[in-house]
This record gives sequence, structure tokens and C-alpha cells, in this order.
Amino acid sequence: MGQATNKALAGYTLVEVVVALGLSLFTLSLLYFIYVKELKAQQIREDVLDAQQRARVVMDLLSRELLMAGYDPAGLNQDADPTNDFPGVSLNSTGLQIKADLNGNGLLNDPNETILFSHDPFTHTLRRNTGGGNQPFAEDIEFFQVSLLDQAGNQTGVPTEFRAVQLVVTARTTKPDLKYAQNGGYRTVVFQERVVPRNLAP
Repeated sequence: MGQATNKALAGYTLVEVVVALGLSLFTLSLLYFIYVKELKAQQIREDVLDAQQRARVVMDLLSRELLMAGYDPAGLNQDADPTNDFPGVSLNSTGLQIKADLNGNGLLNDPNETILFSHDPFTHTLRRNTGGGNQPFAEDIEFFQVSLLDQAGNQTGVPTEFRAVQLVVTARTTKPDLKYAQNGGYRTVVFQERVVPRNLAP
């Protein structure tokens, strides 16, 4: 009886123990690899979602302010004095300028009535100036494009002809992914929108 018990206890050879340990280590290594890979994938998804959120915030604010562009309750653009006329939307070398007489006092020097959006491609920063200087509005904005479109949807440079604004915003992830070969490792998301300001002449 004692000999049978000893045989049962001594049933594993050194080779079997080594193989079992090797298989266990292999399984643990595989599980760890899968875990790390999924963790990295989750981080990439979160970075892309963050970029999407930043682009969406830019688009939402720009759309709201463009919808009010040219708001002129005092009738400055319709009176007999052409010197007080103002364009609701204009493009220049500095960026996109939006004007609206929000409080109806016939002046455009109040806060948020003249807004300038400018993009710095070197720092990837979109800035917004409402009269107090160029303040950072959105970071990691890789590309910012504004086009003025006429009634037919063609690009125009004539202020009296344009009826819509085409916006393109490309946001990138905050950190590069070393395994992503394109664009220096930065993944990007692109948002496009066409806005028709309410206060432009038909």
C-alpha cells in the first residue's frame, strides 16, 4: 500500500515538470501580449476620439458664429451711408473674420462682435480673437481651411457674391503612435461642413 502511494506521488518526471512550466510561461506570455496590445489599441481609440471631440467643438462654435455673421438690426448695411457698411464674413492673410452687431447699437467694437480665427500651422493651434488678443482656442489642429462659395457652390473672392462658407478642420492625436508610419505617427480626423449664414442677402 505504501509503495503504491509513493508511485502516485512520484508520477511526474523532471521533463514533464519543465514542459508544464514552459507551457504555463508561454500561456502567461501570450495573455500578457494580448493584454498589452489591447491596452495600446484602447489608448489609440481614446486619442482618436479626443481628436474628433476637438474638431467637433471647433465646428460647432464656428457654425454658430457664422450663422450670426452679418447680423445688422440697426441697418448699417442698408442705410445711405456706405462708410459704416461691414462684411459679415471676410477672409484675409490673417484668417477668417466674422462680424455681427449683436446688441444692435450700430457699433462693432463690443466683445464678440468682431471675431478673428487664425491658424498657426507650426504649433498646430487654432486661435480666436474677440478683441482681447489671439487666444488659443483649439490645439493639435493640423489643417484649417475656409472657402467662400457663391449661389452655385463655386468658390468666390467677391464679398457680395458669396452665400455659404465651406469649412474643413483636420485635428490630430496629441501623441504620436510610433507604429503608425504615416504623418509622423499622428492619426488625424477630418470634419467638413457647409454653413449658410442667415443674414446674407439672398
